[in-house]
Amino acid sequence: MRELHATGYISNRGRQNIASFLINELKVDWRLGADYLEAVLIDHDVASNTGNWLQQATLTGGRVNRYNTVKQSKEFDSEGNYIRRWVPELRLLLNHPLIHEPWLLRKEEKRKYKIQEYPNKLPSLWTGYRD
Repeated sequence: MRELHATGYISNRGRQNIASFLINELKVDWRLGADYLEAVLIDHDVASNTGNWLQQATLTGGRVNRYNTVKQSKEFDSEGNYIRRWVPELRLLLNHPLIHEPWLLRKEEKRKYKIQEYPNKLPSLWTGYRD
């Protein structure tokens, strides 16, 4: 989201992760997410944006695509370079396995890496796949 705010752009994978997280984990109405991205994206395309949000909200009759954002981060940013760029409070976590899950850092690790505060993981409201 910081990249999006700074540049007006985020990759398609990032957009899909945002949609999945808002819809599946936080139970936010898909229209709010779609409207927000429409307002901030410099490359907004009505058909693509709305289609992606409709698909993610399972309104197209397809399967549920629930993205595991930690798994996505580990798979596509294994060294944490993207995280360190856009989450500067984690910049000192070089080659640290918890770069993708900083809410799991112990207090002494936070002190060591000069992390003043980092929020806890948001609780998921996910209740499972619908029939």
